[in-house]
Amino acid sequence: MVIYRETLEERVIKARGDNDLIGPLIKEFKPFIASIAQKKVGHYLEYGVDDELSVGLIAFKEAIDSFKEDRCKFLSFARMVISMRLIDHFRKQVRNIDNTAGDDPQEDLWDRQSIELYQLENEEEDRKAEVVQYSYMLSQWNISLLELVKASPRSQELKNQYQKVAKMIAGNSYLLEDLMQTKRLPIKEIEKEMPIHRKKLERGRIYIIAMVLAIISGFSYMSIAGGGN
Repeated sequence: MVIYRETLEERVIKARGDNDLIGPLIKEFKPFIASIAQKKVGHYLEYGVDDELSVGLIAFKEAIDSFKEDRCKFLSFARMVISMRLIDHFRKQVRNIDNTAGDDPQEDLWDRQSIELYQLENEEEDRKAEVVQYSYMLSQWNISLLELVKASPRSQELKNQYQKVAKMIAGNSYLLEDLMQTKRLPIKEIEKEMPIHRKKLERGRIYIIAMVLAIISGFSYMSIAGGGN
């Protein structure tokens, strides 16, 4: 059996209409949703207390239901939908205070500025979202980001060696299947494929596994503990 790692976009498509899949997906990205809402309001928000987070959760579900896989990355699309729904929410609050308010050119300016700000921050937000997703993925292997940073080799030559090992594993269906099923680095098999000592592989276990996970997940921005190329 060949291990195939689903992309986030494929997970989103599959989750539609399936509560067993969509619930965990939304839970996984609650920090992502909160980061968008908190940036909009400028202060900390708490789930179950602040309406903005409820709006964000509903908007994230809306993004799942309406996402078109061939148009863009899901997280970029979800961020746009959440931002739009939060703007709608803020407008309603203003209108509830002043029901006499008609079309306000300031609102159009607000929209334009929001879009411009979104475009400027888009890449940085994608990076942050990938860190959240990557951290969650590592936690399934009992690896924290702090442990990964500590495990990152200081020597660039050693980093390059570990990168080659990770790429080799990610591109070898047999080794990848072995790693994913046992959650252990297939050291004997790696030694047969590459001239690298067992002790060196054992010392680099966390770093190599973390790199394999990033490679097969297709992260576009992730630089692993300063070692991504």
